[in-house]
Amino acid sequence: MKHCKRKNTEVTVQYFTHSKDLPDIWDALVPENHFLHSQNLAVTEQSGLSNISFLYVMCVKGDEVQIATAFQILKLGTEHVNKKLVSPLQHFAWRGYATIAQPKLLVGGHLFRHDVRSVYCNGQLDGFEEYTFYKLAIDKAMQVSCTSAVLLKDMPEKLSKYFRNFAPKYLQLRNDISMEMNVDPTWNDIHDYEKALKHKYAQRFRKVRKPWEQLQVKELSVEDVEENKEDIFQLYGQVAAHQQVRIGLLSVDFIPMLKKNYDDQLKVWGIYEEENLIGFFSAWILPDAFDMFYIGFEYEKNYQLNLYFNILFFSIEQAIRYKKPKLILGRTALDAKARLGCKPKYLSTFLYVRNKLIRDRVMRTQANTSDKEGAWESRHPLKAQQN
Repeated sequence: MKHCKRKNTEVTVQYFTHSKDLPDIWDALVPENHFLHSQNLAVTEQSGLSNISFLYVMCVKGDEVQIATAFQILKLGTEHVNKKLVSPLQHFAWRGYATIAQPKLLVGGHLFRHDVRSVYCNGQLDGFEEYTFYKLAIDKAMQVSCTSAVLLKDMPEKLSKYFRNFAPKYLQLRNDISMEMNVDPTWNDIHDYEKALKHKYAQRFRKVRKPWEQLQVKELSVEDVEENKEDIFQLYGQVAAHQQVRIGLLSVDFIPMLKKNYDDQLKVWGIYEEENLIGFFSAWILPDAFDMFYIGFEYEKNYQLNLYFNILFFSIEQAIRYKKPKLILGRTALDAKARLGCKPKYLSTFLYVRNKLIRDRVMRTQANTSDKEGAWESRHPLKAQQN
């Protein structure tokens, strides 16, 4: 642990590189069930995530902790851009930059989860004070980690409004969207969802679901997930291989470690053709939502069996089964999820790049984002949705 004292203030900014080094006053501030409690931070540390290290920062005024926050430091490499999905020139440029500059990205939030919060503040602070202390923590984290940029994910609105107004070098990313569906409380099973669909969408639902009937779906225990972790990781890898940019990659132990520690909250299902595992699906069972987590499947089987859409339909089925009022399907494949009846929830994610030339380029790219990217929003598959 090291710390520095800000001149002309009573605030001390302290940082730690491992959860075991966090002082008692950290856990005294943070509730035991919160992601930032040291015992929960240790779970992510133990999952062996590649090219990722951790940094924890707190601001103390007098003897009282004002803010506790967690960061991940991602060492970026050539593997984070898919060679097959970018132009040769783009890949050559990225490879050269990654090799020579060896850039690192500081992440506020969690690279692989959106259901947790990585900032916890003293309850006596007002909104601007929370922003001020969080900004102090970010500045300290960037200084000690020597990172090239900072990505602030899933920021609560009470903080994001201050970044929009007082931090002009932080760019709020456009079209950062989570697709979500309100689950009708009168639905008792997936057939009620089918009845709620408009005619053409109901026809498509039945067509897609037909191959699903020949497969077996089994909920996996902690022991099952551990036993099958290599296959699960390989199936996840097939999905990750079709992404153009991969900001971080899971480890083989990430899902097994979470399942071991959060068995009641994290559910994992295996999808079998005869006795062969051809896909998996995971989700968090939250108090007020069914939250889809990571999935994986054999791409050849996906073409034959519509595995991706069937996994989405299965998530609706489970949300109904668990009687959750909301289904969260995450950031990817917006059009596919709109076809199910999901609506967008616009998230607050900010990016700051140290290099001015690169920062200006990113800002121009965001400004030129085509309005046509939101064309999927015109889909209204449910009868109760307005056209």
